[in-house]
Amino acid sequence: MRKPKPSVDLRQIRYFVTAAETGSISAAAAQLSLSQPSLSEMLGRLEDALAVQLMTRGNRGIQLTNAGRLFAERGRAIIASLDEAMAEVTRIGGEAKGPVVIGFPPSIALLLSVPLAETVQQELPDVKLRIAESMSGYVLNWVEEEHIDLGIVYQGLNCSHLDVKPLLKEELFLVTAPDNWPGAAEIEGPLLPPVEFSALSGIPLVLPSRLHGLRELVERYARAQNVALDVTMEVDALRHIVSIVSRASAHTILSQAAVMDEVLRGELKLVPIVNPRIERTAHVVRKPGREVSAASLAVERLLGAILGELIQRHHLIASLT
Repeated sequence: MRKPKPSVDLRQIRYFVTAAETGSISAAAAQLSLSQPSLSEMLGRLEDALAVQLMTRGNRGIQLTNAGRLFAERGRAIIASLDEAMAEVTRIGGEAKGPVVIGFPPSIALLLSVPLAETVQQELPDVKLRIAESMSGYVLNWVEEEHIDLGIVYQGLNCSHLDVKPLLKEELFLVTAPDNWPGAAEIEGPLLPPVEFSALSGIPLVLPSRLHGLRELVERYARAQNVALDVTMEVDALRHIVSIVSRASAHTILSQAAVMDEVLRGELKLVPIVNPRIERTAHVVRKPGREVSAASLAVERLLGAILGELIQRHHLIASLT
């Protein structure tokens, strides 16, 4: 027949650890706001429950036995772990305040940075927001190295070791200057007639280097379709790619959000790519085990709300996931 396990509660552990640290029943009782007889009785019950002597009492206070020293050490660790957990839960469930650092890839930064900063300033006045911008690969590294609280990265990167939530699915288009595409100047609105994916082999493109997630995604589609892309220029800065396309020096492949302002001004047009369409998903990533503050959770919630409003307001061909 199995011997029943001793029943010990956290209060008893705290009382014993306090007595061990003060070295005196009377001093521990004063610190715990208990009477000395009450504390002595509770410690006696603890020893009875464990069926082992934890301390000896004398005129100069208490002396821990070997078992007592071990129990005190483990007890301190238990209490510290619980206190830390309670502090984290309080922070997560508490008021949204303090610093939050978020990382965006350039196309998301163009869409979200200003409205997010303005919304945080208005709705979360105690949150100090900092926005960092770089390619998805660098944003992922910042998350891993804990330089930022959360980041947004596009699919195609290895995020299996991180906490990942899908945020936004968007279609990619062939982007062109109106005077660099036959008949584009006569067509009203941002969208031109679609082209087959296979036709991209004969269109000069400016794309980021293969270190960029966008390039890897487009190349993956091209390999699947056995299409050789005509990449005449490699440029990693989004604003320079947009400038080159606006000057009719080449075309590119981007989301509508990445060129939203230029499209609204009529400087660029969007050509849907079909058979197949190119789609990509943006994810929110965090490092597991890193403290998640109430402030960063509040900012993350705003991301979806703001994106939904922008999609509706600007009729973006994208959707929340």
